[in-house]
Amino acid sequence: MNSIKLKKEIIFFLFFISSYSFSQKNTSATSASVTRITILNPGLSYEKSVSKLNTLLLRGFLSTTFSVGYSSTFGNYSNITFDPASTVEYRHYYNLNERVKNKKLVSNNNLNYIGSIGMVIFSKNRMLSSHFIEENRRAINTLGVVWGIQRNYKKRFSLDFSAGAGYTFTKATYQNMLGEIIHANYSKFAPLVRFNFGLWLNKRK
Repeated sequence: MNSIKLKKEIIFFLFFISSYSFSQKNTSATSASVTRITILNPGLSYEKSVSKLNTLLLRGFLSTTFSVGYSSTFGNYSNITFDPASTVEYRHYYNLNERVKNKKLVSNNNLNYIGSIGMVIFSKNRMLSSHFIEENRRAINTLGVVWGIQRNYKKRFSLDFSAGAGYTFTKATYQNMLGEIIHANYSKFAPLVRFNFGLWLNKRK
């Protein structure tokens, strides 16, 4: 547990150091508050402007997961699930002045960003092929840092892509070499890649 706690503290430290350092840049440009419907992982998000170039994004959605695999315990398997999930994300938009200078669209945070993210998915899914599917939903927690591109076009189409690194921790159930059923904490570092599209709902200006 101490190692998990230390890893979480390191990630939070990196989150806020990066966010704080970028937020010190002086600029006359401002971020916007934007509401969106997402389609790929169906849900609703609200992005609140909290300072000139920084926002806080809250999102509730259904996480769609499709998995195929093989294990000596379960053989071949495939599965598709829809699990309730939520995300909180702190974003810093760093290229607004550059896009204004180049006469590119910037309204509704049509920009690039760096951010820190916390996500929780309530799921029965196994984390490894050797794990059992859980009897009840449990929280799969992820903390991460990302770089992303958001585009909210004039005809309301919204596109969001981000990539970075994340740390996931949850509960897992598996069978050890003695045949005993083990319930234990499970964690891992992994790439964090997200892609979604949908519609923004703000009034047109």
